[in-house]
Amino acid sequence: MDCFYAAIELRERPELRGQPVAVGGRRRGVLTTCNYEARKYGCRSAMPTFQAMRLCPDLVVLPVRF
Repeated sequence: MDCFYAAIELRERPELRGQPVAVGGRRRGVLTTCNYEARKYGCRSAMPTFQAMRLCPDLVVLPVRF
């Protein structure tokens, strides 16, 4: 359950599999969750988005849809 929202997004968008993906706010927000590929770079839930983007420049940040 720790990357539930990211897993749902990957189910809906299979072309993103294998890429670091996070769900959350844009530059001024925080990550709600991220997948394991993003975690390899040090990204975590509740991390500011700008900080996650510094750790992982290829991070795909998707908007929250709940």
